[in-house]
Amino acid sequence: MKINTTGSCHCGAVQFRVQGEVMVNGLCHCANCTRSKGASPVHLIALRGEESVEVTQGKEQLHTRVIKRFHLVNCKRCHGPVMQFQEGMGFRAVFPVLLDLSRGEPGSDHGADRIPDELRPAVHLNYENRLFDWDDHLPKFKVFPPDDPLESDGSRIES
Repeated sequence: MKINTTGSCHCGAVQFRVQGEVMVNGLCHCANCTRSKGASPVHLIALRGEESVEVTQGKEQLHTRVIKRFHLVNCKRCHGPVMQFQEGMGFRAVFPVLLDLSRGEPGSDHGADRIPDELRPAVHLNYENRLFDWDDHLPKFKVFPPDDPLESDGSRIES
């Protein structure tokens, strides 16, 4: 699947374009995501290529924290996330909640701002690090698909 859309940090000072091939769209349970976002799991979309996220406005507002080889790119003004990536891995990860999802006037259920079906998470990543079991229909992987599929309780699926 390919994606081509825009997004911004929480305050809008940093604007960006996201385009390219989606490597994975899932709920990440890794320690980096959990600790840096204060929640688990974190819904992220990883896109192939270091150029897949282009900052179009507010480059001077970017602040990057590097923890080992893990880069967290935030806005200096609102401290909101922009993207994250691991050095040398050839991808950029963004958070669907930052993308322009508005599809018309919201009704009483605010449905126009709901994530479109094609951007809903498709898998659980780094499930070995989960804080609790998720009994849902999404496939779960110890680290990344397609290797080491797991049951909701974390036990291996024997093939």
